[in-house]
Amino acid sequence: MFNPDTAGPHTPWTVFVCSFWMDNFNGITVHLNHRDITVAAVSRAPYPKLATSKKRMAWGFPWLSSLGSDFNVDYRVSFTQEEVKTGKLDHNYQLRPWGLTEAPGISVFLKDGGQIYHTYSTYERELDMLNVAYHYMDLVPNGRDEGDSAAAGWVRRRDKYQN
Repeated sequence: MFNPDTAGPHTPWTVFVCSFWMDNFNGITVHLNHRDITVAAVSRAPYPKLATSKKRMAWGFPWLSSLGSDFNVDYRVSFTQEEVKTGKLDHNYQLRPWGLTEAPGISVFLKDGGQIYHTYSTYERELDMLNVAYHYMDLVPNGRDEGDSAAAGWVRRRDKYQN
C-alpha cells in the first residue's frame, strides 16, 4: 500500500489505487468501533510519511508502520525484489507471478485477553466485497467498465480527478 522504496521525497503519497480503498473504509470506522471492531491500515513506509499522507487525505483510521518488521511479509502482501524476480510468489494461497513488491490483502485478528489470533485473510478480487464504490458501480448498466487496465486505468486520488 505504501512501499518505503517508492515513498521518497518525490512520491510522498500512498499508491492511488490503495487511496481509493482507504477512502472506502475511512467513513465507516466510527460505526465499526461501536461494535468493538477496529480497522487499521499497515504499511512498510516510515510513520512520518504515512502521517503526511493521512493528513492530506483527512483519514481518521489508525495507520501503522510495519517498517523494520516482517508483518507484511508474514501475511503475504509484501515481497522482496528477489522473490519478484523468481516469478513464483506465494500470494492468495497459490504460487504465481507478481510484478510488484506489494500486493493487496486484508487480515483479521481477534484479541482475547492477552492473546492475539489471526482468524482470516483475503486477497485480490476477494477484497471487492469490502469496497462500497464497487458495489454502486456494479449496479449501473456499464458496471465498472474497467477494460484491460482494471482500476489502474481510471482511479485517482480523490483530490486529483479533473472536474
